[in-house]
Amino acid sequence: MPRKEVKLIVAAQRAAEARRIVENQRGLIATLKAKGESTIDAEAMLQVYLSSLKLLEDHEQRIRKEREAKKKLYRTGKGEQ
Repeated sequence: MPRKEVKLIVAAQRAAEARRIVENQRGLIATLKAKGESTIDAEAMLQVYLSSLKLLEDHEQRIRKEREAKKKLYRTGKGEQ
């Protein structure tokens, strides 16, 4: 498997895991609110998780764009030099 494909798979897996973490944290916040407990720390952590998710999704998107650009380059015959 080409190296870029492996990088894309790993990036996609990491972004998916980050999305799961974000959803779990949102669930925790909802549970805390339902119990009338403080959500300050949980909400602060959610912001950290959301920042990390954004970075991971941006990285995955860059890899996808690079892959598509390379495919396009090879389709036009300019990448075979």
